[in-house]
Amino acid sequence: MTVFLWCWIGLFTGVLLPLGIAMLRGGAPRRARTRWSPARTRVQGVAVLVLYGGGMVPAVADLAGMLREAADILLSATSPHLLFLILGLQGGAALSDWFGRRTGPWPGPSTAQSRQFG
Repeated sequence: MTVFLWCWIGLFTGVLLPLGIAMLRGGAPRRARTRWSPARTRVQGVAVLVLYGGGMVPAVADLAGMLREAADILLSATSPHLLFLILGLQGGAALSDWFGRRTGPWPGPSTAQSRQFG
């Protein structure tokens, strides 16, 4: 079981942590940059980092030797709240982009590409 937990920590740290930091800095695939505002990209980065923190809680609690009852209380108190926080962040960012597109265009890579053909 210990090997699985260390692999879990390594995988989450190797994938989600760099992805979250890159998205916080504004880095995203080209398709995402053309469809999302820069603010939404940053909010998605925050959501990825919250997911990283939520994924670390069970593994660290087991590796720390926490009693099973205490670990269950910690997991039941944090996991649903972090999941709803992630969903709220992503939903709020999507709504912000949607309302932003309705009120006026935001300057981004998609407008630069349309100028090439126009």
